[in-house]
Amino acid sequence: MNNTDEMLLLQRYNYLSEQITKYIGTFLYAICLLGTIMNIGTFLQQTYHSRACSLYLLMASVCDLFHLNLDPLTNILQYGFHYDWTINKWTYCKTKSYFAYVFTVTSGTLTTSASITQYFLSSENNSHWYYARRHIGIRFIKIIPVFWFIIGIPVFFCSTRFYHPFQNNRYICSNPARHIACYTIRLIYVCILNGFLPPFIMMIFGFLTHRNIHKRHLHLKRRSIRIRQINQQLTSMLILQAIKSTIASIPYSIFNCYWLSTIHSPKSLLLQAKENLIHQFSYLLFWSNYTSFLIYLCSSDIFRHQCIKVLRKTWCCFYGTDQQQNHNERQTHVQLMCRTKEQL
Repeated sequence: MNNTDEMLLLQRYNYLSEQITKYIGTFLYAICLLGTIMNIGTFLQQTYHSRACSLYLLMASVCDLFHLNLDPLTNILQYGFHYDWTINKWTYCKTKSYFAYVFTVTSGTLTTSASITQYFLSSENNSHWYYARRHIGIRFIKIIPVFWFIIGIPVFFCSTRFYHPFQNNRYICSNPARHIACYTIRLIYVCILNGFLPPFIMMIFGFLTHRNIHKRHLHLKRRSIRIRQINQQLTSMLILQAIKSTIASIPYSIFNCYWLSTIHSPKSLLLQAKENLIHQFSYLLFWSNYTSFLIYLCSSDIFRHQCIKVLRKTWCCFYGTDQQQNHNERQTHVQLMCRTKEQL
C-alpha cells in the first residue's frame, strides 16, 4: 500500500469515526436522557417508596442524568460537531473527568446494591431481610457518594488535555496514562471498577436470586400477591439489566486493557486510526448502560403502569390546569343559572 492509499484509508477511518459519534451518539444520548428522566419519575411513585431496591435504582438514575451531561454530551459536541468548550481550560478538564467518573461508578455501585438487596429478599433467612429495608438503603446511599468522591481523587490529577492526531488535530480530555501511577489508575478504575466488576457481581447475585425464587417459596407465602409481583418484577428487571451491562461494559473494558498493554508499542498512523474507530464503537456501546429504562419497560408491567401514570401527571401538569379551570367555570355558571331559575 503506497502513501496515497494509506492517507485515503486514514481519512476514511477518521471520517467514519466522526460520523458515528455525530449521528449514533446523538441518537443514543437523546434516548438515554429521556429514559433516565422517566426512570426518576417512575421510581418516585408511591408503589416503589418502601423498597430499598427501587431507592437504589432511583439514585442511580439521578447519577446517570448528571453523567450523561458531563461526559457523553461533551464527547458528541467535540468529536461529532467540532465544538470544544474546554479550550485552554485545564482545570475544567480535570473537574469534568473527576465528576464524570464519580457519578458513573456511583451509579454502578447503586445498581449492584439493588441486585444484592433482591438477593437478600429472596433468602429464607429472616436476618437477611433486615439489609433490604429502606432505612438501610438510605444510610448506604449517603455513604456511597462520599466513598467514591474520596477514592476518585486520583482521577482529577491524572486527567489532562493532550494532543490527539485523529480528532482533527485537537486536544482531548482524558487520562493518557503516561506515568506508572496514572497507568495503574486507568487500569483499576476504568477496566476493573467501572468495567468488569459491576456486571460480574450483578450476574452472580441475579443467578442466586433467580435460584432462590424458584426453589424457596416460604417467604413469598407470607406476603401479599401485590408485594410478590413487585419484588419478582424488580428481580427480573435487574437480571436483564445485568445481562445488558455485561454486553455493554465488557468490550469497552477489553479495549482499554488492550490499549494499556500496547501503549508503549510503536504504532503506525493507520493502526492508531483503526484503534480510534474501535474505541468509538466500544464507547458508544458502553453508553447503552444508560438505556435501562427500555429494559425496565419491557420486563415489568408494574413499571409500565407507573410510567404511564407519570406521563399522565406530566400531561395534566402542563395542559390539565386550563381544562380544570374551564370545567370549574362551567360548573359555576350552571349553578348560577339553576339558582336564578329557582328565584324566578
